[in-house]
Amino acid sequence: MLTRFLCSASIADGSSKKTIVGFCNIVKSLAVTLLICSLLVASIAHANDFPTQARVEYVLRCMDSHGGQTYQTLYSCICTVDKIAESIAYDEYVEADVFTQLRSTPGERGGMFRDPDRASLLVKKISDVTEMAEKSCFVGLRTDTANMEKEHG
Repeated sequence: MLTRFLCSASIADGSSKKTIVGFCNIVKSLAVTLLICSLLVASIAHANDFPTQARVEYVLRCMDSHGGQTYQTLYSCICTVDKIAESIAYDEYVEADVFTQLRSTPGERGGMFRDPDRASLLVKKISDVTEMAEKSCFVGLRTDTANMEKEHG
């Protein structure tokens, strides 16, 4: 719309046609560049909508369940939460996490976390996303040969 206004204003003004075409092309190129940049920023913002506290809590739980507090598990778990944040919005992650954790609540109270179709959908989604992230970040793999030798005798 801006390009139409600027180009038509220049034509009405009686400027040379060559200058108008060049100017219009520059304006159109800028508009396309701005559109692409805004789309990139939107995807980056999606990956960064996980608050720091949520990331830290995830990393601590991950480290606890995958071998304790070592640099290897720290880096693997940081990588995992970053991959999860790229794949799912934070609000959806929180909802899926609640369904996952409270799914085993017995009786009627637990039914509200087990029974809804959305609960099953989100639990599957977070499970798939987490599995993919852990595989790509090598979570649970040990490279410490001393620990491997102890385990294998």
